[in-house]
Amino acid sequence: MKKIISVLLCVLMLMAIAAPAASATDVVTDTPVVFIRGASRHLYASDESDDEATQIFPLDVDLGQVVSDALKPCLEELAAGLITGNYEKYCDELYNTVAPLYEDVILDKNGEASDGSGDGRKVENFDCPVKTSNFGLWDYDFGFDLRLSPLTIADDLKTYIDMVRAATGKKVSLVGRCFGGNVISAYLAKYEAHAAENVESVVMYISSTVGIDLIGALFAGEIKIEADNVDRFVEYVMNDMGVIDDPTLQSLVVALVDLLNYAKVLGLGTDALQYIIDNVTEDLVPRLALACYGTFPSYWSMVPVEYYEKARDNVFAGQEEEYAGMIAKLDDYYNNVQLTYEDVMARLEAKGVAMTVIAKYDVPVVPLYDGADSQGDFVAETTDISFGATTAPMGKTLSDSYIEGLADKRFVSADKKVDASTCLYPEKTWFLKNLFHTDFPDAANYLIREIVNSKGQMTVFSNESYPQYLDYDVEAEKLVPVTELDPAEPEKGSGEERFTVLIRFFTALLNFFADLINGEISFDGLFGGNE
Repeated sequence: MKKIISVLLCVLMLMAIAAPAASATDVVTDTPVVFIRGASRHLYASDESDDEATQIFPLDVDLGQVVSDALKPCLEELAAGLITGNYEKYCDELYNTVAPLYEDVILDKNGEASDGSGDGRKVENFDCPVKTSNFGLWDYDFGFDLRLSPLTIADDLKTYIDMVRAATGKKVSLVGRCFGGNVISAYLAKYEAHAAENVESVVMYISSTVGIDLIGALFAGEIKIEADNVDRFVEYVMNDMGVIDDPTLQSLVVALVDLLNYAKVLGLGTDALQYIIDNVTEDLVPRLALACYGTFPSYWSMVPVEYYEKARDNVFAGQEEEYAGMIAKLDDYYNNVQLTYEDVMARLEAKGVAMTVIAKYDVPVVPLYDGADSQGDFVAETTDISFGATTAPMGKTLSDSYIEGLADKRFVSADKKVDASTCLYPEKTWFLKNLFHTDFPDAANYLIREIVNSKGQMTVFSNESYPQYLDYDVEAEKLVPVTELDPAEPEKGSGEERFTVLIRFFTALLNFFADLINGEISFDGLFGGNE
């Protein structure tokens, strides 16, 4: 159970602490690549060197244990709330569990790290190898304080680009991963003329420039849980994330959740949970947000346009004057980057700066908001990270009538799950199938290398090795073209679905008992192993 709680907490922290993958040793480019990671370097309590300062982020605590220790009083107060209809003490318990963990990390009410905390480095001290050729993909790895506004980070990025240009004598290519795309977008908007003179190409890799619905919904207090989405999510987490170590037990849990969903029992559970959420959200969400990630302008830059104003009003309700400095930073990014990035990118493209997008699909997103049946990469929706693709819901395909109505069918994936014709850059947007948000295999580095070495002119039709839709072959460790439909899922509520669900459950149950009798069942991962 402890491990399961830890996995759920990791989902909430994913955007901040996901470690970047090192590139393959043979990934070299003709153009120096400034890589803007989506995750943070470690943060420290002061500007001292890493060896002397106290690390404040990632949190140096066992989050699973913290939650486990706090779970009992929270549940006691929740039970009291269900009886009395007053959830104030329950909200207090949860707040008092989370808030102290982040007290050294949160920014002040102006969105600044006024206590001197940060990553302990100045941009002038960043590594900047002097080279004229054979540039490694990670030679120019740009780091930053993950908490700050992208518009603030953009100042350092401009300085670093100048440093790289001086060290190489060449224009640079920018590769932005997740939040790194927001930093690039802020730099392009704030220093458009500088970008036109110094940047050769831009690669947005699962960029959160458009926003992430999960973050928008959480900040706006629009949390919604549906049984079908939970069922799909559990199956992915169990099968692809290895929450339970024993495969027989894992199969049984997946089959049981599927059966409970079919029997409408899971729906009763999610409805009960939704009832609790609806009763605590108004009080709890603003308090928790301002105790942790809601003080990070970086996270606000990942709130989609359609959520932004409601989210801002929800979190800062009654405290607008007190947080005026913070709100000004958030509005600055919203008005001058998020509402303008398409125009800025178009102008720069017209001046010769090549724009390319790499997205992911066919992974369910965290089922905590309305629309969580969308194609995604566990954290972000495919439509957003691709800058506008049309997608079928998870487990379904685009309808024949939709496809037949398209003027150009070349952009539809062979599995009929995605149509790239509606993207901002249809001919320069690639899709990687069934890769988790933080999965960044060397094969993706090779794709980036080809894009960069083509001076950004490569299209989804110009390189046979890299068509628009690519699946990751784990055993071969390479990207392969998506060429066919996936096996169809039984229609919801049909006799075929009932038969499939029952067969899967009883097969898993028989296998479980067989392994249990033979002493081959391991409960590691479900109860924390030997802990």
